Amino acid sequence: MEKFLPYIIAGAVVLAAVLALLTARFIRNAHRKKLGIDGEKQVAAKLRKFAGLRSFKVINDLYLPLYDKTTQIDHVLIGFFGLIVIETKNLGGEVYGEPKKKEWLHIMGKERHHFYNPLMQNQTHIDCIRHLLGKENIYNVNIESLVVFTNRKVTLYIPKNLPIILLKQLPKYLRKERFTKDNNLDVDAVYQALLKYRVTDKKNIAAHVKNGKKMAKENH
Repeated sequence: MEKFLPYIIAGAVVLAAVLALLTARFIRNAHRKKLGIDGEKQVAAKLRKFAGLRSFKVINDLYLPLYDKTTQIDHVLIGFFGLIVIETKNLGGEVYGEPKKKEWLHIMGKERHHFYNPLMQNQTHIDCIRHLLGKENIYNVNIESLVVFTNRKVTLYIPKNLPIILLKQLPKYLRKERFTKDNNLDVDAVYQALLKYRVTDKKNIAAHVKNGKKMAKENH
């Protein structure tokens, strides 16, 4: 028995190290998820305040059908001017990106990983919305893309004049003159059209979440 003791101890050490690594990863992922949800809640609150004063509508956490899958949109603001489709990112550290590059780089301490260009991601959302509105005979809608980084400890290394802002800049951004323009959009009609196609089936939503996690893992 004694001759096997070193192997038993070594095995126990390796097992403990693996468990510690898995636990740390679980805690880190859970923390990131919480931060992401908190960031979306902050954006939702600011949008709700803005919309409430103007008879606009807001839809948060909107799942829509996209081919044989679903796509998840963080926020849609619907006003007389048109729509703002908003993607939120709660990344800290440093973010490097170019509008035409498919992958952007996120650096957090010693960790580095690539993630899908949020501008391209949001364009998919906009295309999906246009397609569904067309099915309801709603055309020529002004739709703008906006990406909001909600983490206060993020530094963005991206070109200027892109529709990308920090959370603290959102209220000022929404006060831009073009969002006061009345393009005679039927706010309620668009709102009801999007709700009509909203995916609520838990299996489809779970599949979307699983696919998102798979893509995130592949980009690490």
